[in-house]
Amino acid sequence: MTCTKCNTWNPDDKTYCWRCQAELPKPQPKVEKKARTFAGLPTWMWLAMALIFIASFFGQCFMLPVGQ
Repeated sequence: MTCTKCNTWNPDDKTYCWRCQAELPKPQPKVEKKARTFAGLPTWMWLAMALIFIASFFGQCFMLPVGQ
């Protein structure tokens, strides 16, 4: 952490700057990014399954009879 008054580096566990004795800003807790899910599966997996289903559906609809 860097002191805002004298721009000196300080360890994260300190509350006052070791050089100028100014109070250091409190560290902000890191917020973890949660994965987007629906019914227990990631959103990208639902999208992939939908694309596979649509591709197979249209593939079956437009198949031409062979050998007739």
